Amino acid sequence: MKLVNYTSTLAVVLLIVSCATQRKLPQYLEGASNESIEKQTQFPELIIQKNDQLAIQVYSDFIPTKDPNPDLLYNQPLPGGGGAAGTGNTASNTSTASGYLVDGEGNIDFPRLGKIHAEGLTKKQLEAEIKKRLTTPVELLKNPTVLIRFQTYKIVTIGEFNSPQVLNIPTEKVNIFEAISMAGGITEWGKKDEVKVIREQDGKREMGVVDLSSATVFTSPYYYLKQNDILLIDPVKDKQEVKDETRRLSRISFATSIASTAAVIASIIITITRK
Repeated sequence: MKLVNYTSTLAVVLLIVSCATQRKLPQYLEGASNESIEKQTQFPELIIQKNDQLAIQVYSDFIPTKDPNPDLLYNQPLPGGGGAAGTGNTASNTSTASGYLVDGEGNIDFPRLGKIHAEGLTKKQLEAEIKKRLTTPVELLKNPTVLIRFQTYKIVTIGEFNSPQVLNIPTEKVNIFEAISMAGGITEWGKKDEVKVIREQDGKREMGVVDLSSATVFTSPYYYLKQNDILLIDPVKDKQEVKDETRRLSRISFATSIASTAAVIASIIITITRK
């Protein structure tokens, strides 16, 4: 029986040591309450950057006559080649059927209007600039409407994601939780309280840190992501140490379990033989 007691004591000690070595990792929104997250949502307006691909369409007050639709002169050619609806006009080098590329100088090359500086503007500001050029100093179109959408809205996820990848966002609005979910979530070793967001803005690169374990995430300027943002999640510093320790304790626990079972069987055999 002494052997059984010794083995049981050893098992209890190992269990206590195992629990002591486990590190408590932060979880999403720990301690958050409705009062701490109930704040008015403010969605930042996206700023056009170099290498963005923009879809731009122009419409105006046009009454069909014998003359061609004048709107077609200021829109890209239809996919498949040729001019816009047979006008014979083609887009320039930085304008393709898939959109207008903002070049290295921050410009787009617009049919008949020439180069227009787009970098640093919002969609509304660029729409206003194109509309201005269509109406002054000569009214090229009557009451023109300009519609712009981002065609390249991607988020890069790197590090402790279950499925790190380049995310192509179909809409122009995504928050950090949505992006993380699209990348398969964060692994058990990821630092949820230190999610890094690398962002290019005004020609400069900056990095912000978001704490997903706190309700302050909702007031962070990095809660809503922008095009070309990079999400980087580092592992906890002792990730490998913890994994090694877990494996070691698992082996010890398994060996202890076998020893305990053997001791119990031996005790039963000794008891039977004494009878």
